[in-house]
Amino acid sequence: MKVYGYARVSTEEQVKSGSLNQQIDKINDYCDRTDHQLLQLFTDAGVSAIKERPEFEKMMETISEDGSSNEDVEGIVVTKLDRFGRSVKDLVVNMETLQDQEIDFISIGDSLDTSTPNGKLLFHVLSAFAEFEREIISERMQAGRDRARAQGKELHRPKKELDEERIKELYTKKGLSARAIAKLMDVSPPTILSRLREMGVEIM
Repeated sequence: MKVYGYARVSTEEQVKSGSLNQQIDKINDYCDRTDHQLLQLFTDAGVSAIKERPEFEKMMETISEDGSSNEDVEGIVVTKLDRFGRSVKDLVVNMETLQDQEIDFISIGDSLDTSTPNGKLLFHVLSAFAEFEREIISERMQAGRDRARAQGKELHRPKKELDEERIKELYTKKGLSARAIAKLMDVSPPTILSRLREMGVEIM
């Protein structure tokens, strides 16, 4: 399998202590043991999960573009799940982006490999938890809106500024799904679909 590797540490102290190099060594060792071809290794040093992760975003954009133009990349390898997502929800969204491109996900320390039946099962369990979390948050938000309306408050949400031409290009020319574009733009899939319809793009 041809794969990308991704490693991240949150602080400069972890960089100095060799934590990043340990992750890199584990990924290289895993690929050697399993005969996976490591095409490229992306690393974010001293970057916490709640901040921008430039190399992570670069990797995901590369995957999205490669997925529509060639089939070189077949999997992503990390040492632990928390290297790949900020939360269960974020982790699942990232994994779903890979699934959209038919790319497998491997977490060495968690014995998770979505190319296997057990890995697929765990992915669906994580997805169920993420969906449950989304529903709980949605219910709380709706309850808050109901209280605000009962108090006579006006509610409105400002329209988020997005690069609509970029959205159109990714959808019509690159072949990305609305869900994959939503992840790249940090919005919901319905928002992407709404903007596409506003531009007169036929939804496939």
